Amino acid sequence: MGDRVLVIPGLDGDPSMVQAAAPRLFRGRRVLAFDHRLDTLEGGVEGLAERALALLDADPGADAPAFVCGESFGGTAALMLAHRHPARVRGLILLSAFGWYPRLRACLPRLHLRLWRMLGDGWAARLHRLWRVLSLPAALGWGCSSEVVRAYIRRPGLHLAGYRVKCEVAMHFDARPWLETIGCPTFVLVGTWDPLVPIRAGQELAQRIPNAQLQQLAGGHLTHVAHAAAAGELIANWAASLEVPAT
Repeated sequence: MGDRVLVIPGLDGDPSMVQAAAPRLFRGRRVLAFDHRLDTLEGGVEGLAERALALLDADPGADAPAFVCGESFGGTAALMLAHRHPARVRGLILLSAFGWYPRLRACLPRLHLRLWRMLGDGWAARLHRLWRVLSLPAALGWGCSSEVVRAYIRRPGLHLAGYRVKCEVAMHFDARPWLETIGCPTFVLVGTWDPLVPIRAGQELAQRIPNAQLQQLAGGHLTHVAHAAAAGELIANWAASLEVPAT
């Protein structure tokens, strides 16, 4: 599977939960976590992808292609990195990610953004802290460990300016015109009842990327964290298949 995995987390930019799950997700591979909590998305998704690439450039193993893992919104930057710098990417691992956000599902985030503008950042921060608790079933589902639940609730507070910009950009991101140009092996994992990024978004990624494999895992938006061992087994099997010579 190669010795490095660059992880680009979701909207809040906090890689702590994926880092904690990394030993089970990536089976001992060295993880480079791109923390973009304070990033205000200068240069759009392209700029975010370039800043993630800079983390690879600064690593001692910079010359070797790495696996790039994009989680949810982080998948947009992972896709962009593979599109713009294909020689740097050994393969893509896309977890609850999307190449475009379905229009019908975008209604709720847009309402959320309008409400945010009306109430201001102070109230938005308070509501988000409440939402973090209320969103537990959607994010983690049922049956995950109490340790994972505590880690989810205790994540750092949002950098509101950056989070708001990322939400707005996510609604308009559309990689469909160039998804078919991505030539690296790609692993797509979706939760079977993810209310935030629907299964069909992952299905379309797998259909449009030529060398992609789609897997489903029972759970919500962060099923790869809630059930890291099961997700890690799927990733390991996919990675092992890349090492088998074609006959």
